[in-house]
Amino acid sequence: MLFNSLSFLISFSVFYLFYYYASFLVRKVLLLIFGIYFYSQWGVGATLLLFGSITFNYCIGIWIHQNNSKTRKWIFVFGVTANIFYLGVFKYFLFLWGVFSDIQIELGGLPFRWKPSLLLPIGISFYTFHNISYLIEVYDEKITVCKNYFTFVLYDLFFPLLLLGPIERPGNLIPQFESKRIITKEMIWNGLSLFCWGVLIKSSVADPLSRYVEMNVNSFDSLPPGILWIIAPTIAFQVYADFFGYSLCAMGLAECMGFELMNNFKRPFFSSNPAEFWSKWHISLSTWLRDYVYIKLGGNRHGFLRENINLMLVWFLTGIWHGAGYGFIIWGVYLGVCLVFYRFLKHIGFTQMQNKILTGFGIFLTFYTFSLGLLLFRISSPSESFLILKNLNTLPSLDLIPYPLLLIILPLVLFDLWQEWRKTERPSFFLNEKPFLPLMIFVLSFIWFSVVSPFAKEDFFYFQF
Repeated sequence: MLFNSLSFLISFSVFYLFYYYASFLVRKVLLLIFGIYFYSQWGVGATLLLFGSITFNYCIGIWIHQNNSKTRKWIFVFGVTANIFYLGVFKYFLFLWGVFSDIQIELGGLPFRWKPSLLLPIGISFYTFHNISYLIEVYDEKITVCKNYFTFVLYDLFFPLLLLGPIERPGNLIPQFESKRIITKEMIWNGLSLFCWGVLIKSSVADPLSRYVEMNVNSFDSLPPGILWIIAPTIAFQVYADFFGYSLCAMGLAECMGFELMNNFKRPFFSSNPAEFWSKWHISLSTWLRDYVYIKLGGNRHGFLRENINLMLVWFLTGIWHGAGYGFIIWGVYLGVCLVFYRFLKHIGFTQMQNKILTGFGIFLTFYTFSLGLLLFRISSPSESFLILKNLNTLPSLDLIPYPLLLIILPLVLFDLWQEWRKTERPSFFLNEKPFLPLMIFVLSFIWFSVVSPFAKEDFFYFQF
């Protein structure tokens, strides 16, 4: 059940009608019921696995809190290891099975005849990281353990962020479930506008770009020379519109219900270097990896060499987190190398020169570095990376440029330019009451067209992660 579907709009509207007028306790019950209903659309089995993960982590948190002996550390290690194992089995077991099969073939043997069939619960990476951060913060005593099982279930089953995040911190989200939320008129209008804008860029930007990419990238060995220079930025805008659109929908739905989620994107395509880019793209994941992996490994406290080794390890793990496949691992290493190279230039003072020309070139280079990396998501074996390099050896002819796509991405670019000019910390429309109503009528009309149109709807890109 996609956010830009008629079934979601109808079911959420009915839910919200009861939610808005309900008491504090009844609201929590309604959130739980709708969360179960929403997630169960992707399978009862996945829902049961989610509840198993929720119950396990709730119990581990209580166990850590109640134990002050030396075994407390081992309880924590057991809890985190179990979460990693849980994620590994359902997300990476089949990939590792294929790797071992490939190795056996290379050694002259036959491929494995039997291939196991495993359910891949949607959103498993996001809610597993949710739970790991909870255990870490309980162990470090940064938050008070959640003793109310009902509240902890809501922490994992809060439907706006359940599938694709953002990966909210327990210290921000759990207290919001435990306190009465006052829903103001401004929150409803702002939340509704964010939701509508998220659906709009998903339906009118991400989905058309996705269809163009799928029609033109069937296999890397049959592409016109140089076309990947065009395909790469198209994929970048597709992924951005798709994931940013979902994040806006999640923020908007949460605000309508009286909750505040963190901003997951802050105009990343205006970044002039890789470090700045990753502070603005998928912020909840990058800060999660910074706080719970990079800093735990020592961060930058043990010299420049150790710092960059830690960075490469974090980026290797980032690649694995994004998916089980050769391309994801290569992607993580590639972006890690890019970031380490930039930090080396910064270390020797090369980046101290600042002017508008260099900043503009940095924005272009950072954008294309990221865009070309996304091509690695689509490879099925390491050898296909050489086909990408071969295609990029030639510049594309001008007749290959899909000029209509420039009009498709224009609304997203203009919105980000507007936000950049205003220097906003969170996406906002800056509208007073007078122009707000006609704009909302226009946007809602567009959303209505989007959800009932006969055109095919695409899943959100990050569903595969």
